[in-house]
Amino acid sequence: MSKMLFGTDTQPSAEMAVALVNSLPERGGQEGLPDSESLLRMGRALQIFYQPDGSQAELLAMRNLRQRLNEIIRTPELQPRMDMLNELFFSASAIPQIVTHPEDPTPHFHYTLEDASYIDHIKAITTYALSRLIIIGEWGRLRTCEGHDCNRLFLDTTRNGKRLYCNSKTCGNRIHSARYRNRATS
Repeated sequence: MSKMLFGTDTQPSAEMAVALVNSLPERGGQEGLPDSESLLRMGRALQIFYQPDGSQAELLAMRNLRQRLNEIIRTPELQPRMDMLNELFFSASAIPQIVTHPEDPTPHFHYTLEDASYIDHIKAITTYALSRLIIIGEWGRLRTCEGHDCNRLFLDTTRNGKRLYCNSKTCGNRIHSARYRNRATS
């Protein structure tokens, strides 16, 4: 999937949705959002420039958001999935606008007003990214890793859309190594 199809301004938002879901203990194996600093690091790593306020309430709200995103991703039917995404848009007071910045004159979308809370910003951008996958017919590129003992979510951005593992160097390599060992002992 090319970034042109998905939109270069939307790619970090999609990656943030995946990272949030993978921060669930049931997905990543441990609590991925133990404190507000972890939330700030996650946003910076994904080039999300909104700033969290560092409060415990915000951290709890973000944990609730990731749980809701995971529920949406696991919902097999389209209409309930769209309904849940629309609820998130509404709760974030999403108001899409085309904007530019002095440091980046490229027009792009903002989905909330500038003074919206961090949670509303993240809710709006991750909801838009997931909605975009539905609109462009690429929801199937959002997958759970097929690696042994791995439950991590990933967004397949390969051209052919056939990626199976969250990381080919870890999960994919483990599977290929195990298959090689099995063939060698046979």
